[in-house]
Amino acid sequence: MLREKVINLEGCSYKTIGLLVLLSSVFLCKQAKAQSSYDSLNVKLPKHYFNTIIEMDGYNKPSVSLDTTGRRELNQKIDAHLKNYAVKQFNLSFCIPLITKEKKGSGADSAIIENSHLLLTGNFFSLKPVFEGLSQHTLTKRGIGLRYIYNTGKKGVWFFDAAPFVTRDITYRSRPYMRLSGTVVYSHNVSDNFNWRIGATKSFMWGNRLYLPFIGLRFGRLDKINFSFQFPRRVSLNIPFNPKIRMSLYSQPQGGMFNFSNHDTLYPKFAEATFHFTRYEINTGLRFDFKLSSHFNFFVSGGISSKNNITFYSDRANNRTNVFYRTYFYSASPVPTYYVQYGLVIKLGKTRSYYNNRNIYDAIDLNSGTDINDNNSQIPVPSKKLPKSTNLQSIEDLIDFTEF
Repeated sequence: MLREKVINLEGCSYKTIGLLVLLSSVFLCKQAKAQSSYDSLNVKLPKHYFNTIIEMDGYNKPSVSLDTTGRRELNQKIDAHLKNYAVKQFNLSFCIPLITKEKKGSGADSAIIENSHLLLTGNFFSLKPVFEGLSQHTLTKRGIGLRYIYNTGKKGVWFFDAAPFVTRDITYRSRPYMRLSGTVVYSHNVSDNFNWRIGATKSFMWGNRLYLPFIGLRFGRLDKINFSFQFPRRVSLNIPFNPKIRMSLYSQPQGGMFNFSNHDTLYPKFAEATFHFTRYEINTGLRFDFKLSSHFNFFVSGGISSKNNITFYSDRANNRTNVFYRTYFYSASPVPTYYVQYGLVIKLGKTRSYYNNRNIYDAIDLNSGTDINDNNSQIPVPSKKLPKSTNLQSIEDLIDFTEF
């Protein structure tokens, strides 16, 4: 009896095993079909951590008179010729990721992911310095450059930027003038809340050809309230209200060097076709960024423009200068006034996931602070409160799905 029961139990086990094998075959067959269907979609992971960014903005300052008292005779004559000064300008900048390479560590460093990024940059700038006594001149700056960013995967990020450009007065026939700006920076993330930077930059932002140290400090997370001091570029207090609206209180220089036609004979000493027109100012104000969608941001800013200066340099008098220009034939310091700036930021393409990755956030911040002016539109701002529902639809404000 005992032997018969064992045999019956064994028979029952064989039947059970057979049934399981049959069910497993059906399941695997369905999985194979599903996988085949998924593969047929040719789904590929995004190549880059950076979106293609296109930024367009307009900038305006009202007209102010140029003082003719207490100045040398030539300045007084040019003051009387120019009469007053205002600014109208338009800027188009873009940044396109070209190559992204990634390397994972091994052994004890298996959690470390190094990556390097090569980006193509471009800048098309139109400046209209409005002088009542002159016909309207349109000065342009056009440039294409390369940018290399290396994330060590630990605490450091290296940033290299080379940006050649050409300036020209397109109002009258004149030769273009080629220049090169560049920046090298090492950025160290001590923690999510503290970062320091050191490097060097060649810049024309201050109305001259200057070689300056780059020194930066940041307190606070990039996706939350933070204070950032980045010499010689910008000092700002950044406050994200929510994932859709950000505010910045900032102070930063604005300016450049441009080729200017001598059609109006402002420079009488030599019969030169062109000379260098330079300007700089310190803008202090508020900026608001509005996220219209995952691909579009709009911003508006305004405040006080102070420390204004315009200077005319002769190329012939400065052609042997290797550092900054020293010899000028006209200079003026217009009184402070208000300014208004507004623009649109367009983000194209999908990116790899980098949510809460402080080194990638830092790389984005370095890129954003160099001619792009998109105010870190790629860094997602987390919601202050976790939604009640935990389904995917309810957490889309926490994670930007365009990153995947």
